[in-house]
This record gives sequence, structure tokens and C-alpha cells, in this order.
Amino acid sequence: MPVKKEQLRDYKIDDANLIITTKSKIGFMRRDIAKLGEFGFTNQKLTTFEAQATAFENFPTDKELLGMQVQATELKDAKAAEVIDAIEQIMGRAKTKYGLNSGRYRTFATGDLHTWDNANLLIVGRRVVRIGNIYLSDLAPLGLTAAILSNLTTLCNNFEDLILSKDIKVGERDVTQEDRVEMGNAIFAQLKDYCRLAKTAWRTIDAAKYNDYLIYDTPSGTAAEGEPPLEDPEG
Repeated sequence: MPVKKEQLRDYKIDDANLIITTKSKIGFMRRDIAKLGEFGFTNQKLTTFEAQATAFENFPTDKELLGMQVQATELKDAKAAEVIDAIEQIMGRAKTKYGLNSGRYRTFATGDLHTWDNANLLIVGRRVVRIGNIYLSDLAPLGLTAAILSNLTTLCNNFEDLILSKDIKVGERDVTQEDRVEMGNAIFAQLKDYCRLAKTAWRTIDAAKYNDYLIYDTPSGTAAEGEPPLEDPEG
């Protein structure tokens, strides 16, 4: 099965101005409904089109989704710091009991905790719990308890949940951005079709109303950038 191609915008207008431009043109179409009815326009069609624009306006933006992704990353990183702190407290006891170069200390295999990526830090944390339980009676005189090891297990479980949550946010952002582009493209295509018909209706009758249906495919959706209006074969 072929891989779906990346969705690209068919328009230069930014999303906010596409929404405003669409609603503005719908207002003109309602004003001119008596004439435009000759070309298949109805209030119901315009209401449906306006609902599409409103749904697009209410759809999460990439900035919103990026903010959620950053928040998820911050929560995950904060939990990673808690896991590291808990491991270091246990390893400090093991170092005192066995010595840095002893076989038993090396069994924990924690290495430099601050260099591990998320997945390896999670594995290290759970290994420390496992080995800690094996040596619990040895380390009990130094204050290690089953409750401390249980707490590290809880931290690791919470850390894993936050890793997965962050990854899901990244995936959701990619998918939602594609959906947003598809929605915008559909609205822009419909807007061009409707404005083309409206221009046809007024071409030889009313220049001012004809101009009301010009679309400028610029970031602001206006002629401020000095660009000519968007034209098409039916112009």
C-alpha cells in the first residue's frame, strides 16, 4: 500500500484570513442571493459552507498542539529528574556498603544517569529496584527499605506513562496538522468556485459587486502586498 503523501496547503492566505475572507464573501453572497440564485446559490448552501468555516476556525491550531506537546515534554522531564534523584539515593547507600569498584555495586549498572535517554533511564530505574530487592537485607542498615524501592517503582511507572503521553502528543500533532490542511484546502477550493460563479453573475452588470468577489492569495488575503487578485480560467 503506497505511503500517503504529505498534505500541502493550496493557498497562501494564512488560516485566520482564510476564515475571515470566507465569511466576508458569504456575507456578500447572502446580500446578492436573489441574483446568485440563478447560478445555484441558496441560503442553505451558504449556511453549510459557513459551518465548514466555523469548524475550521474551532479546529486545534498547530500552535495549540505544540503547546500541549511542550507541556507533555516538561512533565516527562520533571519526572525523569525524580527518577534520577531516587536512584542516586539508593546508589549512594550501595556505594557506601560495597565500594564503587565492587561486583555487587556494578550489578546495578547505573552508569552516568544524566546521559541516559528516556527508555534506558526507565530500564535502569527498574533494574535498581530489582537488584535493590536482592540486596535489601545488606542495605537495610543504611536505611534502604522496601517502601523506598516501591516508591522508585511508582516513579518509573509514572515516568513510562509520561513518555508514552509525550509520544502520543507528537503523533496527534502530525495527524491533526494534516487534517487541518485538508480542511483548509477544501474551504479554499469551495471559496474559489463560489466566487468564480459570483463574478460571472456580475461581470457585465456591476463592477463594484464583481470586485467584492475578488480573492487575493496573499498571507493577509488582501491586496496590501501589491499582488493581483487570484484568477482562474473562468475568471
